[in-house]
Amino acid sequence: MRKRWGTIVVALTLLVSTVAAPAYAVTKRDIQQKKQQIQNVQQKQSSIESKLEQSQQEIARLKAEQEKVNAEIKKLDLAVEETSANIRAKQQNIEETKQQIVALRKEIEEVTARIEQRNELLKERARSLQESGGVVSYLDVLLGAKSFSDFIDRMSAVATIFEADRQIIKEQEADKTLKEAKEKQLNDKLVSLQEQLNELQKLKQTLNEQIAAKEKLMAQLKEEQKHEEEKQLALEEEKELLEKQEAAMKNQLQEMIRRQKEQEEARKRALSSRGSSESSEGSLPPVSDGAFMRPANGPITSTFGPRWGEFHYGVDIGKRGSSVPVVAAADGYVYRSYYSSSYGNVIFIMHYVNGQVYTTVYAHLESRLVGEGQNVSKGQMIGYMGNTGRSFGAHLHFELHRGPWNASKSNAVDPMQYVPF
Repeated sequence: MRKRWGTIVVALTLLVSTVAAPAYAVTKRDIQQKKQQIQNVQQKQSSIESKLEQSQQEIARLKAEQEKVNAEIKKLDLAVEETSANIRAKQQNIEETKQQIVALRKEIEEVTARIEQRNELLKERARSLQESGGVVSYLDVLLGAKSFSDFIDRMSAVATIFEADRQIIKEQEADKTLKEAKEKQLNDKLVSLQEQLNELQKLKQTLNEQIAAKEKLMAQLKEEQKHEEEKQLALEEEKELLEKQEAAMKNQLQEMIRRQKEQEEARKRALSSRGSSESSEGSLPPVSDGAFMRPANGPITSTFGPRWGEFHYGVDIGKRGSSVPVVAAADGYVYRSYYSSSYGNVIFIMHYVNGQVYTTVYAHLESRLVGEGQNVSKGQMIGYMGNTGRSFGAHLHFELHRGPWNASKSNAVDPMQYVPF
């Protein structure tokens, strides 16, 4: 903000310098220089417009980038949402698998119990065979038949026992295989689910890291956009001031030829009225050489310096006639013309002399003949001496400031050092 105000102050100073007229006669060279100044300002405007266009393009690019990042963040948010749902599903699957493991462990315990029972039965059968002589016992059983019918019955019984033994062995092997298969199946499923869960959790962490990076990028883009918008605002302000400066320069260029003619006419009037001015205070003061001329005819009744316990920041010119004209002390620009409770009817004129800004003040006027925004020439009539505001007797209070006027009057200088009274 401080930098922006600095730019505005500098531009306003340039603006004042362009509208204030030079303190010398206008020449063709002056006109040419003024045209060159206008061209320079136009070139600056063109440069500002180019920078504005670049700034607008940069803002548009930043907005497009933000939209793109927003879309990516939304996409990542959806991916996180989906991954979180998958994580919950995997965790549910793991819990269900763990419950299945508990149930299968009970089943495995039952299978193990059956295997143990069959082991005991086989062991008992083996002991019986060993005690009876193994296979021979089967022959004894068959040979001990008392009839053919008994032999057939005994053969059927032996075959049944033999088949039962074979079935027990098959069931024993099948139960062992089932136990091993189910244990492996459960372990593999649990490991697989845990691996999938770990992968999902890593994916979610990666997605969250990407979202954080995108949000950081978004914040950076917004900051860049804010900076670019502030830059654009400063450029727009500078452009507006350059436009006003260009308008003021063109106005000055249009006035320069007319002012040159007015200056010449004022000099002629001064020469023609020089003799009569010695006897009449109501005539225009003669246009003198130098940067400034006296603003009105009449005696100096109060000078610059301490007076009545206060400081008097100007000189007073006494009124010695019914209607005493007041003229511009130098070529300049009327930037204030109004009624003040202290100054009464007052006119402020800004001058630009040899690269220096000056301000002249004409107070306690009876009437004002020029308004704000007017260009005036040295010696041009701007009002009549009066007694308005805080004034004790009709007179002209004239101030000269080396620089802009301010309320503390810190720029006030002694007019006697600049004006040939």
